[in-house]
Amino acid sequence: MGRRKDSVPRGYVPMMVGKGEEERFLVHTKLFKHPLFTVLLEMAEQEFGYAQPGVLRIPCDTEQFRSLVSAATAKSKS
Repeated sequence: MGRRKDSVPRGYVPMMVGKGEEERFLVHTKLFKHPLFTVLLEMAEQEFGYAQPGVLRIPCDTEQFRSLVSAATAKSKS
């Protein structure tokens, strides 16, 4: 069985990040335990609620999101 072009690797969650124009990210599930991601998920819940249709959306600037992912990844490696 072939993999679809838009398939998601095991252990990752697709997210649409941005305010207005969104960018797609794949985030490893391990990062969801990080306190920074807890804040992002709370932001998403406040803006969109729990019943978002489709992919998870995070209302955060994409550059800030990249910085948060870098910080969370670096912290999890130490």
